[in-house]
Amino acid sequence: MKKAIVVLIILGFVGCKQPQKNKPQVQAAQQQLNAHSQTYEEIKKAIIAKRKLYAAKYSTLSMLDKTANLDEINNYWVNTVGTDLYNEWEGTPWDFNGITTEPRQGTIACGYFVSTILKDMGLNISRQKLAVCPSSEMMRSLTPKQQLKNLSYLSYEDFCKTLDHFGKGVYIIGLDFHTGIIVNDGKQCWLIHSNYIRHKGVMKEAVLNCVALRSSKTRWLISLTGDKNFLFRWLHSN
Repeated sequence: MKKAIVVLIILGFVGCKQPQKNKPQVQAAQQQLNAHSQTYEEIKKAIIAKRKLYAAKYSTLSMLDKTANLDEINNYWVNTVGTDLYNEWEGTPWDFNGITTEPRQGTIACGYFVSTILKDMGLNISRQKLAVCPSSEMMRSLTPKQQLKNLSYLSYEDFCKTLDHFGKGVYIIGLDFHTGIIVNDGKQCWLIHSNYIRHKGVMKEAVLNCVALRSSKTRWLISLTGDKNFLFRWLHSN
């Protein structure tokens, strides 16, 4: 009888200790569940609230501290565009005439996808006007003081290396007849776009393996988060 009690105590002890090994996984799963519990409208409202906090903080900083604050904003854009908003839009079907404003409801064209993401980030823009103009015009309107970077002359290998060299940030790229958002997360470069190829729709592809990028003869690029004027405009959007 005593042996049986000892065995039960040992089993109980092991049973109590075992879940501790899985605690980080459980916490990660719970965080992911909490993230998906937000509606898209709630996510957009949280972005606006965060932008206002950044704007209030920015106005009180010295020039040196403002530079550090812009780095923080850059990281926020990378995470929010590259993960939070993308996760909501992933799998939304592409269509040439797609204009949906709701993730995974209806269809969305490449230009509308870019302008919708920028609008949902809290930028004061005309979503429709930006979506239907040539990508070069879109980029000039977003960063009028920044010169468009023509990377068309580079081999694809050198193009990828150049993106790595530009560093962590959010970029807009214009191709022959396509546009999308490039996110450099500091480790890898991704193209986030509404993919017209076989109507795949919204997806996130490693730049190295992206057919839409590789097959385009023209590649024009601007940096959004590397442009102080653009970020200042975002901070003070209404």
